[in-house]
Amino acid sequence: MIYLILLASFLFSFENKVKSYNSFDYILSSYVDSSGNVNYNGIIKDPYSFNDFLLFIENISPHNHPEYFKTTNEEIAYWINTYNALVLRIMIENPNISSILDISNYFIFMKKFNVGGAKMSLNKIENKILRNTYKDPRIHFAINCGSVSCPSLGGRIFKGETLNEQLHQKTYNFLNESNNVSINHQSQEIYLNKIFKWYKKDFGNVYQFICNYLSELDYNKIKNYKICYNYYDWSSNSIK
Repeated sequence: MIYLILLASFLFSFENKVKSYNSFDYILSSYVDSSGNVNYNGIIKDPYSFNDFLLFIENISPHNHPEYFKTTNEEIAYWINTYNALVLRIMIENPNISSILDISNYFIFMKKFNVGGAKMSLNKIENKILRNTYKDPRIHFAINCGSVSCPSLGGRIFKGETLNEQLHQKTYNFLNESNNVSINHQSQEIYLNKIFKWYKKDFGNVYQFICNYLSELDYNKIKNYKICYNYYDWSSNSIK
């Protein structure tokens, strides 16, 4: 009898995970355009699916229910989705802001949320969990801070079974946008998004890293170029 009760509980929670993931997938596919801009007003007017996912992450995480996350990639996907969902929550709770920094400057990333029954900030999810635990620099191009210069949110949820392909594509797309990476061969300068400055140690040899995703670049030709960083635009990524 106890076994049957535990099995029923597991199946219920697993089904709830699938339902919640599908609900967030619906939000992303419905309210994020092909450029990564977000229709926040649309989410506000259609809150049911988003609330379903927020309720799920409040109660379930790899920390308090590791049995629902069978692989490391499922864990990573959960934390990426959770980060992105919490940023969306911040933005729709503050619909009149022109930038996420308007709320409380950078302190907004220290605001605590209930995640898997524990108090957790965006800063902790990004730096203590995603960066410190999993150490995959491509994660930087999967999380979105609600701003123009952030990697675009994308119109689909991250899933464990397709995570590697998704991270590769997100990184490829980001690095192949001239606003994020541009080369001036005449002046021998490389202009990069400030993500490469803030998290410099995560990328190792940054010249080699960008060459891995920009096929036309010759590492031996650019390896001594000067690195410069572009202005980071914190303006809201809201659809105008």
